[in-house]
Amino acid sequence: MASRLHGITASGTVRVAGVAGAIFLTALASVALVWWLDPALHGAFDPGLLWRNALPVFLVILLIYALSGRALPTWVFGGTLVWIVFNVNSIKERNLNAPLLPGDLVLWHQVLHNIGFFANYTGHRFVLVLTALVFMALLWATWRLERRWWHPHWMARLACVVLLSAAIVTLYRGDALWRAAYADEVLPGFEVWDPMASVANTGVMAGLVRMAQEAQTAIPKADQVLVSGFAARHTDEIKARMARQPPAELPDIVVVQSEAFFDPGVIKGVDFGSFVPNFERLAATGITGSLATPTYGGGTIRTEFETLTGYPIQAFPAILYPYYGMASEWMPSVPRRLAAFGYSATLFHPFRSSFWNRRQVMSELGFQHSYYLKSFAGVERAGAYVSDHALFDFVLAHLDDTRREAQYVLVITMENHGPWDSDPGLLANVLDGHPLPSGLSTTGTMEMTYYLSHLVNGDHALGDFAKRLLARPRWTVLLFYGDHLPALPAAFADLSFDDHGAAVQEHTRYMVVSNRPLVPRKLDLSSHELPALLFDTIGLPEDGYLALDSLVRQDRSRDHDLHGTDYRLMQFNAAQLEVACRHRLDAAGHCGGQRPPSSD
Repeated sequence: MASRLHGITASGTVRVAGVAGAIFLTALASVALVWWLDPALHGAFDPGLLWRNALPVFLVILLIYALSGRALPTWVFGGTLVWIVFNVNSIKERNLNAPLLPGDLVLWHQVLHNIGFFANYTGHRFVLVLTALVFMALLWATWRLERRWWHPHWMARLACVVLLSAAIVTLYRGDALWRAAYADEVLPGFEVWDPMASVANTGVMAGLVRMAQEAQTAIPKADQVLVSGFAARHTDEIKARMARQPPAELPDIVVVQSEAFFDPGVIKGVDFGSFVPNFERLAATGITGSLATPTYGGGTIRTEFETLTGYPIQAFPAILYPYYGMASEWMPSVPRRLAAFGYSATLFHPFRSSFWNRRQVMSELGFQHSYYLKSFAGVERAGAYVSDHALFDFVLAHLDDTRREAQYVLVITMENHGPWDSDPGLLANVLDGHPLPSGLSTTGTMEMTYYLSHLVNGDHALGDFAKRLLARPRWTVLLFYGDHLPALPAAFADLSFDDHGAAVQEHTRYMVVSNRPLVPRKLDLSSHELPALLFDTIGLPEDGYLALDSLVRQDRSRDHDLHGTDYRLMQFNAAQLEVACRHRLDAAGHCGGQRPPSSD
């Protein structure tokens, strides 16, 4: 009996020792992983920064151990998971100039449903598949080989699962002491408005924790006094804009959001218009200028949301993807504003309707008709996507001059979508007579050849489209703009820009042209200002928010009343106020009545 009890005690001691050893090794592995994978930790040794980056990794891997009860498979699975996170972060930084952020979690189903599309950005599909197979084989082997006496008791494991889950949730929410552990004082390089710099200064994991803590407040509190004070100084002008009569003849409005369009004239040694002569020729006949957009290399819906609502997305730093959790049918979007004057709204986008959640959101924002990828079966492609030529032909075939109601059309192109590191094939022939800029490396040459081939091809398509569109007997207004610059890291590093700025600081272009007289002028804008410019140009009545937007733009151009950051502050607060109260602002800069019912 004594021998049996001694054996049980010894077995229990061994088990406890094995579990303690597994936890200790997990802590060491967590520190080693973040030190190995995170360049931000390779400078001067900072123990505080190291443990703040290792802690979330340690908690997650320990949770996996508590769930599985097996140490070896936990280390294989947990280590691979951390490696994937850092590599995905690197890919996102390279292509979008943004690190992994808490809001990216809303896209998990987008990634799973479009794995082929996102795999293009890895550049190594075969290696990716092979790595996945090796990982699964290794995981199976370690699961089979795991020695059973390392298993913690199920009751202890259950308690650990509860405690670790609570620790992880409260860590990312910033509850209790966790917020102090990741505060500004201990993370002096963290800046919520600059995630890239923050991650470079504090590390990927510490930055992710801090940004998750900051993301708990979705809608910042607006400064009502600032908004109403500005409105009070412009009461008569706001009321006049709200009360003006729409023109007797309403124009058809066609908006083209061109994928990754910009004029390479901002690059050293490249002349404006040399690659986009049709854009330059058309822009000279209307309103044009540079366009500041809230994204780089991707994240199209950020610019798209701004041009559909007039809200600057940067006023809501916790919201990365506005089509997930922010866009709502209460919003006075451009289609809904135009519907009040009798407009119908149609969307043309030759890609999957589920991508970026457009299938749900676009109807909420007021589109009655939508044409997605299935409608473009059999049409011409340029590379991987439907060509701009084919898309514009499709749009023109569906525009009806005989319809009594005016039409609002949004066209979202796909031809020049990234990644921009492929062989353009026969399309490269369009670059004949368009020599590449000098000074390009091999990788830079590949990037520029692919991008510029599609840019020149798209410019040809734009010239033909505008010619036929503006030849229609109906009054027609065309707004064309680029949603963001392409991510061409090697090419941009090789060439640099005229203003010596970084690629993420450069702007796209826009133009408003019409087949009715329009006074040409140059006006540099941000993408959220395009709705107000459109209404102002046509002479449509503006609601309170658009009137405020127009007057802020007007004051800024006259260089009085508001300057620089004051302008941004005014615009951001007006947007925050309208979104917070979920109702249109009135002429006094207040929420204009009771909040309407919402379907969210």
